Amino acid sequence: MRIDLIAKKDWTGRVLVGLMFEGDKTPLAMAGDEGKRHAAVAAGEKFTGQLKKTSLLRATAGSDKLILAGLGKRKEFELDRVRSALAKAMKRAEDIGAESVGLLVPDNREVRGDIADFVGAAVEGAVLSSYRFNKYRSPKPDEPGPVGELLLVLANPRGLTGAMRKAVAEAVARSEAVCFARDLANEPPSPKPPEKMAEIASGLAKKGRIAVRVMHKTELEKLGMGGILRVGAGSHQPPCLVHLTYTPAGKSKKTVVVVGKGITFDSGGISIKPAQGMENMKDDMSGAGAVLALFKWLGSVDVPVTVHGLAPFAENMPGGGAQKPGDVIRHYNGKTAEVISTDAEGRHLLADCLAYGSTLKPDLMIDMATLTGACVIALGDEYSALLGTDQHAIDRLISVGLKQGEFFWQLPLPDRYKSHLKSKIADLKHIGKPRVAGTIAAGLFLQEFVGEGIPWVHIDIAGPSFTSEERDYTPAGATGVPVRTIAAFLREL
Repeated sequence: MRIDLIAKKDWTGRVLVGLMFEGDKTPLAMAGDEGKRHAAVAAGEKFTGQLKKTSLLRATAGSDKLILAGLGKRKEFELDRVRSALAKAMKRAEDIGAESVGLLVPDNREVRGDIADFVGAAVEGAVLSSYRFNKYRSPKPDEPGPVGELLLVLANPRGLTGAMRKAVAEAVARSEAVCFARDLANEPPSPKPPEKMAEIASGLAKKGRIAVRVMHKTELEKLGMGGILRVGAGSHQPPCLVHLTYTPAGKSKKTVVVVGKGITFDSGGISIKPAQGMENMKDDMSGAGAVLALFKWLGSVDVPVTVHGLAPFAENMPGGGAQKPGDVIRHYNGKTAEVISTDAEGRHLLADCLAYGSTLKPDLMIDMATLTGACVIALGDEYSALLGTDQHAIDRLISVGLKQGEFFWQLPLPDRYKSHLKSKIADLKHIGKPRVAGTIAAGLFLQEFVGEGIPWVHIDIAGPSFTSEERDYTPAGATGVPVRTIAAFLREL
């Protein structure tokens, strides 16, 4: 989607979008008699600015169209409502065949907060809601296509500042990173084996800024990455580990390691999954996909933080060489884990990477994974679980996530539950008691591989990583969670 800013006096388009708070007498950026007339006509069609509602009007005596989109009650306003409103407006524009849409941008006096943040949220809502994964399907002849252009129409030309254009550019970069993550997770499993994912990651390299190193099977064996190797042993597609490094242009203020689970297809291995729903296991690499998406974003911005990305890729298949229940795996830091179920494979990949990432001496380490079904049972399909040792980082992620429309809930890591992981033949079991605190047990397992004194946060995205139904600005399929939150979090650092 093409995005640009123009002054209202230069607007010559045919479809205009106005946003409106519930109960206001006029839409935003449309004061005076004209705005009152439009609001009155919309009210006759039962539209008064309600959240997620729209009204289609004829804007002038000619053929121009005006789409009004509701923001809900002014006292309940939050930025994510702007994303939702734009998504609804763009959907209405698609239905009438609009190829270009103009959004009336309010000024600072009309909305709470920074108008640049308001505009950024609007851009995200438009771009993210227009996403389609049509690589393997032919759209029907009468199927509406996404709008190709969004023009941000400013009544006051003084709003056309460098800061405003920067806010728009950054919103586009974040949105494109999310769409990249969605593409990776929506891609069917066979075309994206581990080595292909490594090839995609290598394409993110940028001279002087982003370096990419791929560790293949032989090197993983030398390093002692037993978790990655054993999980991938049942497939004829060899596993690998991608290490990406972002170096800022200026002085680095912090070092952050981000780790993502990259199971390109999860059959469950010998502990094979039920057939129903297994087709969605192509998304079990969403954590690693988020890592790659963050580096796509980092390639277009300047953040004064050194960022290491670790993306271990493997297929979990029940082949002749597959790991077996009862096996013992030795991980990168020397600790051993007894395998109880080969369908709890992701934590083995993360264990190797957390131990390896600890050697990089980061100020913070974050891992992201579609890790436990227990998380979906506990928190549903819109909340990610947060567990870890850095309370400040956890609090910031929750706060930043609310602004991004990505939701997180903290779960504890109680020492008293460590007994659930006791093994008679290894340092620990990789899962806890059946149907008891599964997400917490997984977090406690991962904690065993984090270096002493290193701040760490684990994000279980099993619920919100994939949706079977369309949401406000997220079509059915992969969502790209939590790319925008981690990007905003890194920006704040």
